[in-house]
Amino acid sequence: MTRALRSYSAELLLVVLIILAAIWSSQLSPYFLDTTNLMNSAAFFVVFGLMAFGLFPIVVQGEIDISLASTLAVASVLFAKMSVAGVPVLVAVPVVLAVTAALGAINGLLVAYAGLPSLAVTLGTLGAYRGVAYLLAGDAGVTGLTKDYTFLGMSWIGVVPSTVVLFLVAAVVIGVVMETTKFGRYSYAIGANPDASRSASVPVRQVRVGAYAIAGAMAGLAGFVWVNQYQSARGDNADGAILFVLTAVVLGGVSIKGGSGRALGVLLSTLLLATIQTGMKLANVPGTSQTLVIGILLIASIGGPQLITLLRSTFGRMRRTSASMAGG
Repeated sequence: MTRALRSYSAELLLVVLIILAAIWSSQLSPYFLDTTNLMNSAAFFVVFGLMAFGLFPIVVQGEIDISLASTLAVASVLFAKMSVAGVPVLVAVPVVLAVTAALGAINGLLVAYAGLPSLAVTLGTLGAYRGVAYLLAGDAGVTGLTKDYTFLGMSWIGVVPSTVVLFLVAAVVIGVVMETTKFGRYSYAIGANPDASRSASVPVRQVRVGAYAIAGAMAGLAGFVWVNQYQSARGDNADGAILFVLTAVVLGGVSIKGGSGRALGVLLSTLLLATIQTGMKLANVPGTSQTLVIGILLIASIGGPQLITLLRSTFGRMRRTSASMAGG
């Protein structure tokens, strides 16, 4: 029991923080705990959560992808264009997800086979894919979507929005993949030590490309949710969302250096960030201040573990020194 608690200490801390954030938010407004308000707020953050789970395998491998919001923009515009053109939604979904998976795979090929830094590669494609979205959408964007492309955003399964159910299903699928498949095991091994993984005949390049392709497909799915919720698409859709997405992954206990982290942590951190942002909105905190808070949380989630390690090392040396002096 004690071992299990230690193993899931990060997730338990997130649960405590979520409870505290919910109490704080409920003090700001009596409407926070209203079921409809909670579900509508949860639906708003589905787009960010889907991208976070797409980014999760990449960060586990010790890499990064900051182009996901631009990939989402391409997907949303493609969905909107297909809707206006009369393409059935059942045809559009696999086509667009294949396109966005290919966009992700391009990132992976440049990182894995060309040996380019993932930050530099995805910074470049962040601008390139955003440019493609603008070219496709035009200045005015795309409106007039048909009902089959917006039905999901307006439908509920019981008391839960359909998009939230979709997010939870996607989160479970990614979690199962990372915990039970060769791809997941290889991803953790690559993140921990890529050289040792190569020596153990792990197909490092293919696994990296696969992670980026999954991230692209998840961004495409987020683009589908976007058009369902907002019934339109523009080239600037989800601009700036990567800050929330990256914070959700790292705050969830996924090491930015790779090799560790769980899907449960990503889910809980997404819920925590959603609760905090909803509370700030209820308190009429300006958007710039909300961004500042998310940025601080990102820095803390990256620097916190290193600070703890440094403190443990320092105190350990002090104890050893004191013991040796006492023994002498």
